[in-house]
Amino acid sequence: MTETSDGLCSDIQAAIGALVSQQRPGLSHEVVQLDVPIGQMKTLFILWTAGKPQTMGQLAHALGVSLGSVTGLIDGLVQRGLVRREEDPGDRRQKLARLTPTAASRLRRMEHERSLIAERLLRRMPLDDLRALRQGLVALATAAGASLPARSNTRHSPKEL
Repeated sequence: MTETSDGLCSDIQAAIGALVSQQRPGLSHEVVQLDVPIGQMKTLFILWTAGKPQTMGQLAHALGVSLGSVTGLIDGLVQRGLVRREEDPGDRRQKLARLTPTAASRLRRMEHERSLIAERLLRRMPLDDLRALRQGLVALATAAGASLPARSNTRHSPKEL
């Protein structure tokens, strides 16, 4: 039987789906603790990954929604104490949305938990499989146009990459 590109893509998508389903319970505890609707959760993640306050326009663009929708999302997050609005020092007409320390702490815990889950899984894999996974993920990120961080110079033990 010969493999096709379509068949491989289908198998990869199925494996990703199974992996996400398997790991969801570990991450959903932190997500449930935040107790926010999905639109607000997306907004928090955008602010988290941006690493700096964002204008309402930047958030609207990133979320693919109107400015009015972003205002509602931010209102809800402000009420929950997860985001605060600030004046943009570069343009007083603009408002910035900034994560509160509470939100940043919770998101940091979520990121840490995600990292622990991934590390536990990766440590179960043989070294050759880890190398193949790295090669495949680098190729996928490159195809997506993502910029990759410089490769670590860290020395790895035989159980690691």
